[in-house]
Parts: sequence; C-alpha cells; structure tokens
Amino acid sequence: MSEPEPKPGDDKPDTQKDTAKLQTHDVGQRRSRWLSSLAALRYVSGVQKDNEIKVRDSDKATAISLLLCCAAALVCLVVPGFEAYRVTFVLAADVLVGISLLAYVANRFGIVTTFLPRQALLTWQLMLGSSLLGIFLTINLAMIIASVIQNTKIIIPP
Repeated sequence: MSEPEPKPGDDKPDTQKDTAKLQTHDVGQRRSRWLSSLAALRYVSGVQKDNEIKVRDSDKATAISLLLCCAAALVCLVVPGFEAYRVTFVLAADVLVGISLLAYVANRFGIVTTFLPRQALLTWQLMLGSSLLGIFLTINLAMIIASVIQNTKIIIPP
C-alpha cells in the first residue's frame, strides 16, 4: 500500500503520519524522556509559528491579560513609590493573576472533549503534573528567597 502523492503546494509534513511512523518503527525502543521532551518543545514551537492555525480572540486576550497582570504584580513589588500601598497592590495583583489564570485555563480546557480518550487522559496528566511542578518550584523558590532575605540557612530539625 503506497502513500498518496502530496498535493501541489502542500510542503508541510503530515505530522500525524510522521508520529505514527515513529510509534510503529521501534515499539520496543523508546527515546529518553529528555530527547522526547525536546522533540515535543520543538514541535510545539513550530506549531506556534504556523500562521494557518487559528487562535480565538478570547485566547489571545486571556494570554495578554495574564502577561499584564504578572507585570503589574512585579511592578508593585519593586517600585519604591508604592511602599505604603504594597500589600494592597500585591493582593490586588494576586487576585487579578488568579482570575486571569482561571480564564486562561478555562478558555482552553474545553478542547479536551474533542480528544480521543487516551489523548484526553495524557493531556490531563500533563496539566496535573505541570501544576504540581509549579507548586513545587514556587515553594522551593520562596524558601530560597526567604533564606537569602533573612541571611540565614534553612535548617531541617533532626
């Protein structure tokens, strides 16, 4: 069974067929998790640059609002003129970032219902793992920053 001839002007590879070839080529041999992750990053990076993929305006708006809210939170922390209002600004920025994050995820989460069951499960696992990684990194970064600010070492009791 031969593959169909590419259509004129169709110079993009068929990623689903390429992925299927990778999966059936060496079923017993898997790439390392690092090579696989780098390949996924390259794939997503290439897809993001594809102008033919349409992104909803609401998705663009939530991404921009998330960026602006994060920038506002950082400004509130470093601008000396806001010292008297720092807690208020940081709390307001925190609420805005939370709302923006919720809208960002909610706008994109519905697409999971169009996936095949295995794709939906893997996507959910990736989202859950990314959330846990974010929590882990945040807690550890906060501990490091706190120890630097207090100029003390983190001592674990025996």
